[in-house]
Amino acid sequence: MDVKIISGTIIAALILAYIFHLLQRKRNFNKHIGDKVFNIGFVFSLTIIAISILVVGGWDGMALGALGAYLLFPSLSGLIFTKLLIRYN
Repeated sequence: MDVKIISGTIIAALILAYIFHLLQRKRNFNKHIGDKVFNIGFVFSLTIIAISILVVGGWDGMALGALGAYLLFPSLSGLIFTKLLIRYN
């Protein structure tokens, strides 16, 4: 079940990264939209994981860490895909 959730969120992040890239090409912003969104998601997920390990602990910390991991993988894959789209397009 967890693999399906993570792979589904990764696919959604890749689609979202492509949509952001299309919006970036239509409009000329200073920084890429995908960079902003996925960097914020990446930092937020690392913060959630750190809080779950260092502050909360126990079963509640494990649930919070799983939530951080569910956010970490799509944000990281979206960030990598955005960088590839910027470089090769």
